[in-house]
Amino acid sequence: MVLLLGGIAAAWLVIPRLQQFRLPTGWPGGQKKQEATPDPMVPELPPAKVQKTFRLAVWDVTPLDMVKASESGVLRAIAGVVRQFDITVLQGVDLRERAVLAAVMDTVREGDQYFSYVTVPEPLRLGLPRGSVIIFDLRAVEVDRSTVRMIESLGPRFRHVPLTAAFRARGVPPEQAFTFSVVSVHVDPFAVEEEMSLLDDVFRAVRDDGRGEDDVLLAGFFACGDRELKVALRNPDGVCVNPGFPTNIAGTESSTNIAFDGRATIEYTGRFGVIDLMRQYRLTAAQAQQVSQHLPVWAEFSVYEGGAP
Repeated sequence: MVLLLGGIAAAWLVIPRLQQFRLPTGWPGGQKKQEATPDPMVPELPPAKVQKTFRLAVWDVTPLDMVKASESGVLRAIAGVVRQFDITVLQGVDLRERAVLAAVMDTVREGDQYFSYVTVPEPLRLGLPRGSVIIFDLRAVEVDRSTVRMIESLGPRFRHVPLTAAFRARGVPPEQAFTFSVVSVHVDPFAVEEEMSLLDDVFRAVRDDGRGEDDVLLAGFFACGDRELKVALRNPDGVCVNPGFPTNIAGTESSTNIAFDGRATIEYTGRFGVIDLMRQYRLTAAQAQQVSQHLPVWAEFSVYEGGAP
């Protein structure tokens, strides 16, 4: 009995001290939720890539439904672009028809099995069948799946509700790795003024969500050029990676972009590009439009928090 009472007293003294050293939740290494079995939808991380930078792309492929997916060469062209990047924000995918997303990922993984994705948690709640899918290379980045959500506080005012998820670069020590949030924004061309006026609200909703993450990358189709986009950011340090290069097959608009706070996101290397589908795949304009009327835009970032060491 004396030994038992002594053990209880020792535990009472030690446990509070141990609690002081618990790591924060979220990323691996912090406090983990107890699970009876591993989640089969969350793949194991493969060995990390050895690279100093990674590339993020955004591409509006509206509408990617089963009719379009069944057309010859469409999925292979999309997969070919996706595999060029470490993260791709793919917009306009029919998420209510699960076969579409399955077909996209099956085709992407034919060339590289290490790609995974996150998407709208509850597709059936979408006002429209189409939404965003963020596809990423598990060797280059890892996602905090607890952060994957739609910004529903602004949802009723957006036809396409923005989707966000938090990532961390791999290949460097976790304490040195660049962490950031990606937000997929798809502005309705018929409600540009109203939805663009909410863009700074979208940014703040992610930046000020309590995680302390100030690197917020807005990627998407903004239905306007970089000048209007900078104004909508309401930030004198706002950066738009695409300064006006055409982002549609016809060459008549520059609506796809990646934007962020340049003062916070100093990890941006200054390298960006717009992929010319016709030149890369030797397609006619009509053939390229079968895949998408829009062109992918990409930007490059350091894997190190604060930039290259």
